[in-house]
Amino acid sequence: MKKSVLLALAALAVSATPALAQEVVYEPDCSQGILRNSAKDNWFITVEGGANIMFSKHDIVAPIKDRIAPNAAIYFGKWVDPNFGFRFGINWMNTKGATTADGQYRKMTATTPIKDHPGYYTESFQALGPEFDVMINLTNWWCGYRPGRVYNAVLHGGAGAYWTAARTLNAKGEGRWENAHNTLMFATLGLQNNFRLSQHVDFFIDLQYTIMDFTALRHDAAVYAGFNFNLGKTTWDCPVTAVCPTWKYTDAEGDALVAKLNAADRKIADLQQQLDACLKRPAAVEKVQDCEGLATVYYPINQYGLSAREKTILKSVASVMQENPNKKYVLTGYADNYTGTDEINDRLRQQRVDGVRNYLVSCGVDAAQLDVRTDNANLTDYGVKAAPLDRAVTIRLAD
Repeated sequence: MKKSVLLALAALAVSATPALAQEVVYEPDCSQGILRNSAKDNWFITVEGGANIMFSKHDIVAPIKDRIAPNAAIYFGKWVDPNFGFRFGINWMNTKGATTADGQYRKMTATTPIKDHPGYYTESFQALGPEFDVMINLTNWWCGYRPGRVYNAVLHGGAGAYWTAARTLNAKGEGRWENAHNTLMFATLGLQNNFRLSQHVDFFIDLQYTIMDFTALRHDAAVYAGFNFNLGKTTWDCPVTAVCPTWKYTDAEGDALVAKLNAADRKIADLQQQLDACLKRPAAVEKVQDCEGLATVYYPINQYGLSAREKTILKSVASVMQENPNKKYVLTGYADNYTGTDEINDRLRQQRVDGVRNYLVSCGVDAAQLDVRTDNANLTDYGVKAAPLDRAVTIRLAD
């Protein structure tokens, strides 16, 4: 009882103040990191083409327009997470430049030296080979992952090997491409500028620098344009975290709410003290006055038999009478005057009171203690709606 009262008082005190909290919601939070996808996700195919220009020591003697040549590549790769990935593929390039008369890749169809540079002749060779690159998405790394971002700057670097073909002359003096039987190792570094066209397609412009033939230190710059075709799932999931509601009150409102809570705490403490004092106070014992009416037995309409419930009551009444053998009791039978004839009602009154007397005697009560009577008046006289209260036998202490 004590705990129930305290809980009820506390609930009333708290409900008197405005709601201080909102429902906590759960949202993805990419600042907490990124969840790794399965191995089958985040693969891509890259197709690109462009132009390169050689600018090693011998090449720069040739005019710029004679050093521009096409290149192309195709790759298959995967992003391990939003920041890091890799790719591998085939890179092809055609190079143009300048070399000495005995240079391995001298264009044999060019018999005239380069203007203003005697001893140098135009050079051309083709190169084809595998390449492996590591890729870093600088935008995601520096600015955080965002799946709908339109622009991403991707730094990539790697290495590979080229099988080369040189421009030679056949027996008829015609130029043709033949295996140069020379493999060039190369390393490359580039910046891919990606523009998102859709969830699965990116357009990009790639700026690359390549160094090859580490003995001769050949190097070139290239510009590529191409497309990334993203396969399967292309996005990344973020951990789900609980977002607590922000405080929506001003400082003054917050102070007022704190004051109300403190006042409620004081009221609860005061009520607790009162309750403790009440529980320690001895209960007042009131003397119950003896009442003349020991019991009243009620009957259904037109009935005079005793039910099991009524017999249980009369057994208790019999015990009281046996404990007081010097006292006499008056049994009075009643019937309502709203139903039945006078003759029927008189008979019911007598049958009801005789039934009670006989049962009390069967329970051991001395018949001399019982004064049996009937009364043709209503017991309550509260009207026809209270007629069931008038179908009874009363038992009271005799005057």
